[in-house]
Amino acid sequence: MHKVKGVVVKAKNEPATVETILVPDPGPGEALVDVLTCGVCQTDLHYKVGGVSDDFPFLLGHEAAGVVSAVGEGVTEVEVGDHVILNWRAVCGECRACRKGEPWYCFATHNATQKMTLEDGTELEPALGIGAFAEKTWWPRASAPASKHRSRMISTPPWACWAAA
Repeated sequence: MHKVKGVVVKAKNEPATVETILVPDPGPGEALVDVLTCGVCQTDLHYKVGGVSDDFPFLLGHEAAGVVSAVGEGVTEVEVGDHVILNWRAVCGECRACRKGEPWYCFATHNATQKMTLEDGTELEPALGIGAFAEKTWWPRASAPASKHRSRMISTPPWACWAAA
């Protein structure tokens, strides 16, 4: 279990606050990622005002990049130290569309199954399945494109969400 800081909206139209959150170790098929950068998107505001769902509290952020710090059982696509881009659409990597190189048509998108929580145990709903406005998050390995090149990541473009659509 990892105790980190994250940006949370606890109720509709409440201000976003920095909270201590608990991030479990990665489960089977998941990678734990140290978030280096996270872009801001209009979608985060939509979460804050209840425009996406009423499943508060939300852990905001869905456009991020970071470095894998741990992997769960069965993960072979990424390893500790890999730089990854956290795709807000968690593609399976195995369906017909993914195998054809057309992940935007993925038939079986998925997200990590474990829940991050506040210190009191309240489960957080991660924005678009990611919740990347945090020091750490985890992500299904198939949806985290890895780069073996260890170049320094500087920033996430402000239009990252739009470009990925």
